[in-house]
Amino acid sequence: MRLLTLPTVIALTVVATAAPALAETAPSRPGTIVVAADGSGDHTTVQAAVDAVQAGNTRPVTIKVREGTYKQQVVIPADKPYISLVGDTADPSKVVLTFDAAAKTPKPDGSGTYGTSGSASYVISAPDFTARNLTFENSYDEAAGGGSQAVAVRTTGDRQVYENVRFIGNQDTLYANTPSATTTARQYFRNCYVEGDVDFIFGRATALFHNCVIKSLSRGAADGNNGYVTAASTEITNPYGFMIYRSHLVSDAPAKTVHLGRPWPAGGSATARGQVLIRESWLGQQFKDAPWTDMSGLNWREARLAEYLNRGPGAAVNGDRPQLTREQARQHDPEDYLRGADGWDPFRSFPTGSDNRLGRQVLPENDGWAAEGAGTTGGSAARPENVYTVSTAAQLRAALGNPADNTPKIIYVKGAIDADTDAAGNPLTCDSYAVNGYSLQAYLAAYDPAVWGRDRVPSGPLEEARKASYDKMAQHVTINVGSNVTLVGLGSDAALKSFGIRITNVDNVIVRNLTITDTSDCFPQWDPTDGDEGNWNASFDNVEVSGATHVWLDHNTLNDGDNPDSNQPSYFGRPYQVHDGLLDIVRGANHVTMSWNHLSGHDKVTLIGNTDNGTRYGETDKLKVTLHHNFFEGLGQRTPRVRFGQVHIYNNYYTGGDNYLYSIGVGAGSQVYAQSNAFDGIPAEKVLSVLKGTAITARDNLVGGAPTDLVAAHNAAHDPDLGADAGWTPTLFTRIDPAHTLRGTVPARAGAGRLR
Repeated sequence: MRLLTLPTVIALTVVATAAPALAETAPSRPGTIVVAADGSGDHTTVQAAVDAVQAGNTRPVTIKVREGTYKQQVVIPADKPYISLVGDTADPSKVVLTFDAAAKTPKPDGSGTYGTSGSASYVISAPDFTARNLTFENSYDEAAGGGSQAVAVRTTGDRQVYENVRFIGNQDTLYANTPSATTTARQYFRNCYVEGDVDFIFGRATALFHNCVIKSLSRGAADGNNGYVTAASTEITNPYGFMIYRSHLVSDAPAKTVHLGRPWPAGGSATARGQVLIRESWLGQQFKDAPWTDMSGLNWREARLAEYLNRGPGAAVNGDRPQLTREQARQHDPEDYLRGADGWDPFRSFPTGSDNRLGRQVLPENDGWAAEGAGTTGGSAARPENVYTVSTAAQLRAALGNPADNTPKIIYVKGAIDADTDAAGNPLTCDSYAVNGYSLQAYLAAYDPAVWGRDRVPSGPLEEARKASYDKMAQHVTINVGSNVTLVGLGSDAALKSFGIRITNVDNVIVRNLTITDTSDCFPQWDPTDGDEGNWNASFDNVEVSGATHVWLDHNTLNDGDNPDSNQPSYFGRPYQVHDGLLDIVRGANHVTMSWNHLSGHDKVTLIGNTDNGTRYGETDKLKVTLHHNFFEGLGQRTPRVRFGQVHIYNNYYTGGDNYLYSIGVGAGSQVYAQSNAFDGIPAEKVLSVLKGTAITARDNLVGGAPTDLVAAHNAAHDPDLGADAGWTPTLFTRIDPAHTLRGTVPARAGAGRLR
């Protein structure tokens, strides 16, 4: 089909590379045919194995393909049903079935060009077909030959299932079709990966994509059009075309440059009215605000293109994005697409239980604000090739990759990793980051109040050198976590030392089972105007959640390690502070759950909201955070300090320390609901601190083991009085434990290495 005006294709001569068949050397069991490129199986090519299946076959046949790359066009005809084509490995990237024909490529026999349909690496027309654990690819080189349609797979068979399969191409990757306009064909894609740029899921079939990763490649288009995901040509008589269900639509393309799709009147059909539903899926930043568009004279509004309950930075509701109502959605359940007249239900072929592997675990339903909407799933949908185990800083950075590439990932941290090391693993010191002549001694001499005074902040060459040194350090120790990532420790000794973890302007992140320690700043700034006596201000948090949404922080241990601020000297009569916050949630972050973490040995712990100006980051309706079953041990203040957000603080256990100031800071516009917490070694009147806030709901809390009205205790000791109604009631929680049980359960179970 003609889709875009594209550069002229350079003619390529395509030669099939299948090796001649070798003698059978490893007989397979009945019903199984083994394909191995090295001759160790029954056949060396997939087509030879297909040819060996009897036409009209009535019994299941498995074609098992061993690891390797097999370059050949293959046809699995309609008269050979019940074939399962299975890669002999759980990693589909290790079994690659490929060819490199494009629509405009001349055929080797000189009979013309391949055309769109003829370019398919695989044509699969057989009904009751299954593919599993392999990659279908069209390896046509667009960079060398110019843009053109180049199909990886063309499907026309009914009741086909594709599980853990990758479809790789550019334009027209997956042609999900039917034998004719008057027939239907149902195809179920589960845990699959589809990649391309223009109309890369297209055709007339009824196709359900379930828990798939669908990646739009960036074309680098100067006009801001980086392509289209779908081009459905569903006939008007068929109510069900394509559904993308609980999947991730990702890309590293610039924001607002990709379309969800356009309706294709295949072959000029006057009765094609493409039907596409994107349902309960995660949409990346790549999608346009008006993501549907016309095609070949067919207005997209005349087709059946809709969304339902999607999320992510590319999800929106507006006049150009039709949404199903709840009642309409009931008529478009996933099962409806596949049931047909024969009641086909491939869902029964798959286990229904949850995956208990640590990296695949998701936030439980109703577990705090991060469970809002579709919840927080992190990288649980990661493909096998996007699951990493890292034990060095270089490996960690490589696994995280570009945060703009929001492909689901699971990153397992094995052992302790120190950011203050070079590429060879050698330790780095503060002197390693210093540039432009910076030294602490010179800085102290230049900005000593006796020399500089106390009425202005430092400026000049040494202050600029301090900033440059800080920037060099920040670039080295800061790691940025992208959307759809689970970062999780393996075992009890997994640790990230000296890293500054940034979860910034992304969505759907899980961080669990990690010790995150000693994020110290070698270059704190002296500010003589900060307070009556001046202060040293550091600029690194162990973890910062900034502008991000749907974040679950669970069973982590956060502290200053063997470098507490109490061991630092004093300069200019003020403590030399090298640590900032342990875990801050700021700049309009939203829908965050902190559970079962252990925070200790620190002064300023957690900010929720970082300014009293609610419009600066649009925070007045954000900063919705839940903190439950966290162990706040021997901390100074801000556990947490809250601005604006509806923050539910329940079942946390607090102990006092030498530098204790307060626990919960009631800040400007805050709506804190503090419920069933326990405080030991802390005066009741100091639990709350009013920082421009006006009210808090506090109920069923214990201080020193005794039931205590925290608001009354505060009001008895301080003026003005604090109101006792925050104006809302939490609904997202799994259970509320009695406060008197927290002394035993929380210290025993909170923190890294204690997941159950």
